[in-house]
Amino acid sequence: MLKQKRKATGLQPVPLTDQEPGTRRDFLLPIYQGAMGTSVDCPFIVLRGAKPGPVVGISAAIHGNELNGINIIHQLLEGIDPTELKGTILFAPVANVPAFEAEQRRFPVDGKDLNTVFPGKRGGTPSQQYALAFKKLFLPKLDHLVDIHTASEGRINSMYARVDWHSKQARALAEVLQPQIILHGRSGDGTLRNAARVVGAAAVTLEAGNPSEFQGHMASDGEIGILRLLHSLDMLHADIPPRLEREPVLCKSSSWLRTEAGGILELLFGLTDHVTRGQLLARLKNPFGEVVAKYVAPHDGVVIGMTRTPIAVPGTRYCHLGVAGKPPAPKPKAAAPKP
Repeated sequence: MLKQKRKATGLQPVPLTDQEPGTRRDFLLPIYQGAMGTSVDCPFIVLRGAKPGPVVGISAAIHGNELNGINIIHQLLEGIDPTELKGTILFAPVANVPAFEAEQRRFPVDGKDLNTVFPGKRGGTPSQQYALAFKKLFLPKLDHLVDIHTASEGRINSMYARVDWHSKQARALAEVLQPQIILHGRSGDGTLRNAARVVGAAAVTLEAGNPSEFQGHMASDGEIGILRLLHSLDMLHADIPPRLEREPVLCKSSSWLRTEAGGILELLFGLTDHVTRGQLLARLKNPFGEVVAKYVAPHDGVVIGMTRTPIAVPGTRYCHLGVAGKPPAPKPKAAAPKP
């Protein structure tokens, strides 16, 4: 492992060609500083293929409690021989080091969600400065990005991909990953996926299950999907897993359904269930067991994610419901007014 001794200011991208073709190299690179002025180092792994080809970035733990992505990366590292690889894979197994070490989702210094502050800001808040440093290290040389996440604390997710369906390259990544659900979203916000799009990389967010745990089936599905993705980019050829029998459900939009009262939730649906408008989804009971509210599906849809706790207050998110269908074509940009 190479621990590179340089300050986190004036950062250069993780070096991808300072090693022999067909080799692996591990890095700990300074990305931030603690209150004592000591270095906070971020791990990166470079698999440089024996032959030239695309550069794919695979990141995990942008939120510190999202562990399944780390497991997926570890399994990929065990199974990929760089001497049989074309191109380069840059792994960031623990993107949000301070949150990971604190065993929490958000950036611990200012409590911000790191995946809302990209591309970061020089002289900005602590999380913005960390995001800027990570972007400088990780993104500049990527052609493609798979950013792996999980549900937030207290919720569970299916395996689904967030992607701009109207981006041909990004859509191809999502389709070959073959998740259970593909959710359209351009992501014109503070996400790492959007920061990658801005610098010209085709990017997809892979939501892989539940927080704060290793789920073997999610790791296996994620690994298999990414191996197929690498094969589709002509980077790998040997022993590529075949496509699964399932076909992803395409959702043009989604929303979280929320309670309007407090109580104890009884959920009547499961992950990936298809529901119809008016179908009873949940009952809310008081401590005496009396039903005080009933919640029905506002439209036909497919369950993307859900709460894992029965305790509810008004506004509790209990069902992430997708609207199946092909996303409409984007509206043409209005012509600039003539001078």
